[in-house]
Amino acid sequence: MNSKRLKAYKASLILFPRRTAKPKHGDSEAAELALAAQLKGKLMPIVKETKPLEMVTVTPEMAGFKAYHKLRTERMNVWQVGPRIKKAEEALKKAEEDAKVAKMK
Repeated sequence: MNSKRLKAYKASLILFPRRTAKPKHGDSEAAELALAAQLKGKLMPIVKETKPLEMVTVTPEMAGFKAYHKLRTERMNVWQVGPRIKKAEEALKKAEEDAKVAKMK
């Protein structure tokens, strides 16, 4: 919603040139400048959409859910992806080496 408001604001903006004799790229045309008028009050008021609340009964599963614990666990899982992959690769290499040694015996 915010980006839509910003785009609408930029579309309605009139950029006056610093020097009328030498307008630069991006400056408004002379016809637009002639139509310019001073606005008073709120230019583009923020309109908040109110969404209806959905009431839900709390189940024992919901009551027992520990959000902080879950977030910490998931953050740790993301953090440990690289070391776990490395550990699995090392275990695979060791298993291959052990298999080679067992074949030679």
